[in-house]
Amino acid sequence: MSLAAIEARAHSKLSNASPRLRAKRNAAAEAARKICDRKADGIVIPLSEWIGHNNGPSWDDELLFIEYCWQEAHKKAWAAPTQEIAVRRAWKAEALGLTYREYTLEIMERGRFPDEKLAAKLRRKRK
Repeated sequence: MSLAAIEARAHSKLSNASPRLRAKRNAAAEAARKICDRKADGIVIPLSEWIGHNNGPSWDDELLFIEYCWQEAHKKAWAAPTQEIAVRRAWKAEALGLTYREYTLEIMERGRFPDEKLAAKLRRKRK
């Protein structure tokens, strides 16, 4: 593929793309231009573009970053509390007829401690 064809293809795709996608395509076109220039100068290009690559995810992958943030937030939310808090929650959960996880989840979701009325609702949902 010639340099002119590469540039024409990149410019045709740029018209209806987001700025982020345009930047990515411009970078790819620039890399292809550099390779063409090196070949024209007689510089030997490595056989594979993957030489020296660790096959990890790309740096600009938003979904991986969002997933990482959710995983970290989940770890932080479910981190073990102090022993006194855990024992107190377990006693209260048992007194209300809930599991420790249900009791703790209600605290995290609603920001309040379950009472008899809410515990009865949760027990009905479970069945």
